[in-house]
Amino acid sequence: MQRNRWHSLKETVSLWRWALPGVVVVGLVVAARLAGSLQGLELLALDTFLRHRPAEAVDDRIVLVGIDATDMQQTGYPIRDRDLIDLLNTLQTYKPAVVGLHILQNQIAQSNPDALFAALQQHQNLIVSEKVLSAADQIPAPLGFPPTQIGLIDLIPDGDNHVRRMILGTFDPTSPKTYKLSLTIGLVEKYLLYQDRNLTLKNGFRDPEAMRFGATELPRLLPMGAYAGAETGSPQILLNFRQHHQPFRVLSMRQVKAGQIDPRWLRDRIVIVGITDPTIRPIIATAAIDPTNSLEIQAHAVSQIMSAVLNQRVLLHMWPNEWEYFWIFGWGLTAIFWGRSKLLPRSKLWGIGIAQVGLVGTSYVLLLGGWWIPVIPASFVWLLNGIGCTAFHKYDWVLRSRLKENQRVIEERQRMIEQTFDVIHNGPLQTLASLLRQIRDSKLPQEQLFLALEHLNRELRGIGEHLKQETLSQEESLYLRDGLKVDLKLPMHELFFEVYSKTLERSDFPRFETLKMSCYFEPIEQLSLSIEHKRSLCRFLEEALCNVGKHAEGATYLNVTGTQTGNWYALEVKDNGVGIRSTIDGEGTKHARKVAARLSGKFKRESLSPKGTLCKLTFPLTRSRR
Repeated sequence: MQRNRWHSLKETVSLWRWALPGVVVVGLVVAARLAGSLQGLELLALDTFLRHRPAEAVDDRIVLVGIDATDMQQTGYPIRDRDLIDLLNTLQTYKPAVVGLHILQNQIAQSNPDALFAALQQHQNLIVSEKVLSAADQIPAPLGFPPTQIGLIDLIPDGDNHVRRMILGTFDPTSPKTYKLSLTIGLVEKYLLYQDRNLTLKNGFRDPEAMRFGATELPRLLPMGAYAGAETGSPQILLNFRQHHQPFRVLSMRQVKAGQIDPRWLRDRIVIVGITDPTIRPIIATAAIDPTNSLEIQAHAVSQIMSAVLNQRVLLHMWPNEWEYFWIFGWGLTAIFWGRSKLLPRSKLWGIGIAQVGLVGTSYVLLLGGWWIPVIPASFVWLLNGIGCTAFHKYDWVLRSRLKENQRVIEERQRMIEQTFDVIHNGPLQTLASLLRQIRDSKLPQEQLFLALEHLNRELRGIGEHLKQETLSQEESLYLRDGLKVDLKLPMHELFFEVYSKTLERSDFPRFETLKMSCYFEPIEQLSLSIEHKRSLCRFLEEALCNVGKHAEGATYLNVTGTQTGNWYALEVKDNGVGIRSTIDGEGTKHARKVAARLSGKFKRESLSPKGTLCKLTFPLTRSRR
């Protein structure tokens, strides 16, 4: 249970180690968006999508009568009131549905104000203009006109001075209880009444502060997303420009006065009259269409609303705030897990590129359907996290590979050290211990001591030569002594018998000559043990037998067995000597415990009653060992 919890904790830490940098990136992008730092890029993306939409048909319900530079040379500026009256009277003869005068009062030279206003007021289908947003720059409409025949024409440029939105109405700054509608709304409403559509202006269903005509609600622009922090207190909509190189019919004042027009062009149409001379009315910057004048901007706004009401042309909506940030976080987190996947880095990068194309394509298609979604922030978190996590994963993989290689080298060196120690411990050190005991007991003549030391010298040199050959040739053998080697590919029970036989033949343990011995080793399934496990078991048996030769004083018999019970194998070395005298574990006992741990088995060494010593190693037999 505790191991599972620790494993789960390690996985959680590993996941956060991967996810935290990506989450930070998403957080920074969201913070930048909330601060308005991404507004320029998001608006640029909107302009690009709008500019590359399929072409639309000309909206022939709207006709623009522009007073251009040539007309200005004839009428002068400000425009003479009699010229304007003549133009409007001439237009009325063609019976338009509604006429919008996109000319402010200060742009008219009023030689006879009473006559001018009287002439204007006689046309019930005429809507005049005013500017109200700035109290300091207000230009009121001519006196005597009712609110239904007045419309504001203020424009609200974005931070880059491009026009992308249109104001639909506002409270008068000088008279907060007075609400004024835009020329756009006035023209649409009068046209719908003229068409007897019974679609009057009302408050919205979903958003009570929005406007609607019938079932068509005009989506109000809110201070969120790309417009976070923008002033949108008055109802505004995003302009969905009509995509055409000349979306509306444009006539000049001189054409109208000279009668050089087809009457059908103006009958039952919306006619907007305004100044198009760029020296008087500067060109309006908008990246979604070619730079144009305020008269055509007004026409786009009227066409957009009218087409939505009558023809179901889409209006531009934005997702709710929570949807937008769910979309951004979704792309950012997906990129984190994509970078962590097991694909090759090249495949990951291809996937990142394909998904980015899909993101842009999806955003474009949704815009065609009227939804402007946050493509720039989503692209940022996708590309930054996708490429960053891929690079981090590659770096981490290389680092882990190097660490694994280093660990493998360390483990290999540790194995060689342990193997060398086993060979020396069970060979020369055992011989040396026996010599020391005989010298301490004064039982070894000088000549025999000299011969024993010579033998010990040869044994040490033989060990060195064996280890060198095994390292060079990767030989899978077990070195016992005096150049004697055993092939570790033999079945395990045969290896046990070889070690048993050769160890008991050692001359440095005279006690073996007086013991009565018996042994039996049951076969072990060959696939259950690796070469290293075989070597460890053989060394264990050799060490246990050598301990009998060194410490089993008074022993008269030795019993060595290897038996299998179920899925467990037990290797026992039992004698009837004096038993264990020391409670301190020697190097041999420590090595035996390591062998047991490596095999997921158990080791015990204990005194028997009434006397004797048992050395026993048990381990499971499985096919999964390597």
